[in-house]
Amino acid sequence: MFIIWNALQRKNEGFPMNYWLICLPRADLDHCIKIGTFGLSRKHIIGDIKKGDKVVCCAAKGDWKFVAAGEATSDYYIDDSAVFLKEGTFPDRFDFNAERFAEELDLMQVIDQLSFVTNLAFWAVYFRNGIAKLTKADWELIMTQFQKRQRVRS
Repeated sequence: MFIIWNALQRKNEGFPMNYWLICLPRADLDHCIKIGTFGLSRKHIIGDIKKGDKVVCCAAKGDWKFVAAGEATSDYYIDDSAVFLKEGTFPDRFDFNAERFAEELDLMQVIDQLSFVTNLAFWAVYFRNGIAKLTKADWELIMTQFQKRQRVRS
């Protein structure tokens, strides 16, 4: 209920809703979901995150599964504290809350329908930056696939 109310509140305040894909190796992604923080070493793209934006999480490099979805709980910020598994400094951050799905969704089931993947021969390059902006249609496609899977299981 909070997610829906927050989205309506943002819309009423004149803020556009944005949709994001976080894509990391499974161990790193699991850790980010657990601590509720995502970080990169560059502001490009991540600097546009706003509290209330929608987030979907994809385990990469061998897994290629959508595993969770939720929303940003903070705007973009800078913090150099070491909280991530991977060595290095990832000061460009935002906080988020994502709920894991009971059954993961294979990326290959929707890859050819995602608007930002414009060349299927090189599909993996679209996921290598750690974060990508989605269209509302991409978000709805992924969420619809999750909902269909849940209905089949019930």
